[in-house]
Amino acid sequence: MKIQHSIILLLSLIIFSCSDDIKILEEKIKLQAKKNNTEISKVDIKKTALYLNAWSKEDFYQEAIDEFLSQDLVNPPPKGSILFTGSSSIRFWNTLQEDMEPMLTINRGFGGAHIAHVIHHFDDVITNYQPKAIVFFCGTNDIAALKGPKQTIDDFKIFISKVRANLPGTPVFVIGIKPSVAREYLKAEEMEYNKTISEISQKDELLFFVDIWEEMLNAEGKPNPSLFVEDGLHINAEGYKIWTKLVRANLVNYFNL
Repeated sequence: MKIQHSIILLLSLIIFSCSDDIKILEEKIKLQAKKNNTEISKVDIKKTALYLNAWSKEDFYQEAIDEFLSQDLVNPPPKGSILFTGSSSIRFWNTLQEDMEPMLTINRGFGGAHIAHVIHHFDDVITNYQPKAIVFFCGTNDIAALKGPKQTIDDFKIFISKVRANLPGTPVFVIGIKPSVAREYLKAEEMEYNKTISEISQKDELLFFVDIWEEMLNAEGKPNPSLFVEDGLHINAEGYKIWTKLVRANLVNYFNL
């Protein structure tokens, strides 16, 4: 059975790696490995390309969205709350409501979301709640999936255009990509994304950039390990204290609380 399984896996790799999308991803993986002075086998390149291709599919997190919809049927969140959405750093913000009191919040962070996933599920995770404001953290997974800053920013522009079309007058607070231990090799791309979003926000009176980068660095200017859980990617309670301080200050200032 093990031999059969290996043959099937190998055939799958050969068949699916023939597509243009997979070939493009393979080249990006090779370039990233070269940039990081890392060796990677041909098989691992193909496996990684297949995973990144699947991860980028718009409906990759459909199961998580279905769970939100089921929850809403049982316990509908109040309209006019502040909606937090995006990827896992929002999802794991377990003290969110407590941290933002007396403001009412809804947490709709899911999986390792890309901006394209949020766009695809826009009605279910955003429009349905008619929020008074949106706090958005997403983009780091896009860059990790080798989409690059330009495509990630283009997707962000699509996201903002959907907010303006469906929820006119709703302010959006964008938490910048954080400097993480696990993804320090993507520092240049992440800083480029942050810089561009900050520049866009300066031209949009309903868009606010929450810069968390500097406060999450240690004395040596590196990502502060004490703010992260073991994976070096997701933040711990100390990390969320920084996020709470900076996000809360922006919301309090905007709503004159």
